[in-house]
Amino acid sequence: MKRSKIKTILIGLGRIGSQLETDPLRKKPCTHMGVVSSEWGKERFEFILGVDSNVEKCESFQSFWNAKAETVNANPSQVALPNSLQLAIISTPSASHEDWAIHCIRQGIPNLLIEKPVALTVTGAKRIQKLAKKNNTRIWVNHERRYHPSYQFVKDQLTKGKFGILKSIRASVFTSAKNPGLAFSKLGGGPLLHDGTHAVDLIHWLLGKPQLVGSKLERPKKNSIESRAVAWFQTKAGVDVFLDVSGEREYFQFELDIHTDSHRIICSNDGFQFFQSETSKLYKGFRSLVPYLPPQFPKPESANAFLGIYDEIYEVIQGKKQTMEGTLSDNIEILNMIESIYRRKQ
Repeated sequence: MKRSKIKTILIGLGRIGSQLETDPLRKKPCTHMGVVSSEWGKERFEFILGVDSNVEKCESFQSFWNAKAETVNANPSQVALPNSLQLAIISTPSASHEDWAIHCIRQGIPNLLIEKPVALTVTGAKRIQKLAKKNNTRIWVNHERRYHPSYQFVKDQLTKGKFGILKSIRASVFTSAKNPGLAFSKLGGGPLLHDGTHAVDLIHWLLGKPQLVGSKLERPKKNSIESRAVAWFQTKAGVDVFLDVSGEREYFQFELDIHTDSHRIICSNDGFQFFQSETSKLYKGFRSLVPYLPPQFPKPESANAFLGIYDEIYEVIQGKKQTMEGTLSDNIEILNMIESIYRRKQ
């Protein structure tokens, strides 16, 4: 029997909502609208309405996607949400995630996909959680790397001990913002909250919730948003995690550098690299790390994290799957990890 399409509203028509789809170098789909309007997405989702308070974004969205005028609205406060909506995608600026989530829950939309961070604070995330529980609302948070086949492969192999015993992880998120503290000041948080959250999410996904050992914040001015955050976490098993999130670089870099007792795995926006211990060709009586490619590693062309999260959403809503990756409870713990860095006396 053919399953019905999921009636969907997209709230926020900016970069991750739609605009990045125009980037000729990115693997498609790479935005929420890109997924919904793809051939794969059209079989599963029905786009009902796009909402954004920015008139230019609405006009650009309508033109690029050849959307009907009645499906795009530039007056969010006047939008009457149809009762038939099954999924709301919230891709507005971070400061409005909480308000929009609460609004959609109260309007009876049963499923939400919210861009990271789910809220600016743990308190805000708990408000969403409390209301969602009361209304039986399912919530996904778009930490999309959890759904990337290559990251899933690395986690699976680490969990099974195929890469040896985990010892340490160095996580770094570097951006080219010249003054990231000022760049993020209007968003209600710095680069740690808005960019570093992806790295913190992966740390939590791989290890659970480690405890903060030490941290440092660098600020352009006293009491301003940070321009750099450095932190050291440790798990109960003694795995050390070093986090560095900052701007003012001449490049963008997202990377996890994972070390075990026998392997090294580098996961980054430049790709994945694997090294294993072998008899050294340089030093007698020593072993060296030598590059290799695990035979089961997914082919790059098969990897699309956006399709992964939407596939889970579709299967759960249709009742074909029960489990959800990256729950709201997980995201509250992630925000707790981030807030622990902000709270620590500098």
